[in-house]
Amino acid sequence: MPRNSDCVYCSESFKSCVTTLLATLLMLFFVPPTAAARAFVRVNQMGYEVGASGRAYLMSSGSEKGASFSVLDASGTTIFSAPVDNLLGSWGAFTVYGLDFRIAIAGAYSIEVNGPFPATSTNFRIDLARKLYSPGVANALNFYQNERDGENFIRTRLRSAPGHLNDKNGWVFESPEFDSDDLILGGLQGTGEAIDASGGWWDAGDYLKFVQTHSYAVALMLIGIRDFPKQMGAGAGSSNFTNEALFGLDWLQKMWTKQ
Repeated sequence: MPRNSDCVYCSESFKSCVTTLLATLLMLFFVPPTAAARAFVRVNQMGYEVGASGRAYLMSSGSEKGASFSVLDASGTTIFSAPVDNLLGSWGAFTVYGLDFRIAIAGAYSIEVNGPFPATSTNFRIDLARKLYSPGVANALNFYQNERDGENFIRTRLRSAPGHLNDKNGWVFESPEFDSDDLILGGLQGTGEAIDASGGWWDAGDYLKFVQTHSYAVALMLIGIRDFPKQMGAGAGSSNFTNEALFGLDWLQKMWTKQ
């Protein structure tokens, strides 16, 4: 009998423990995420140039009076520290501070804020400019290549087929009138003309293709090719924007009216 009594007792205790554990987990699950995190450090995800002045931003839900921040290397050693005293203003519910620093040694770093609302940044790099920005330029080119409309697409891991082929028969409309809120006045008036609007990039402006935003993107590519040939032109290797700029120009030329 004592053995059975012990088994019953253990069983009831186990149920009680499980119930308590589940209740605790449910309470933690429904705690608003903002209740635990009251401050955030935003850094440049591309990184910062070695030896140059850099700035991160502390966004706090309250005053950080008396706080300080430190720049830590990969081993956790403090390389730079300063008070949090550069108040920039507010953004929504947050008070924003500028965290300015200068580091002379390349490597991986993070920022730690100690004060009324402590916070820690994600890791970021400090390195030579060519090492920091070259991957970003290549990523930008890859973005446009993956957003090509029409039959002349580039097969990548993200693209396996052409897109928006129906744009070959795009109806033309008269330029509408807008009110002060940029809402169209009246209905759209068709001209009865259909054009081949395939090509271009589908996300050159919003999710539609607009000549204004599209031409701005092409202009920036051409300027980059002209002014920075080693970064965006013939000498840039995998970051050469020449073919992509020509692809954008082809679509713009089709958008000119023949009248």
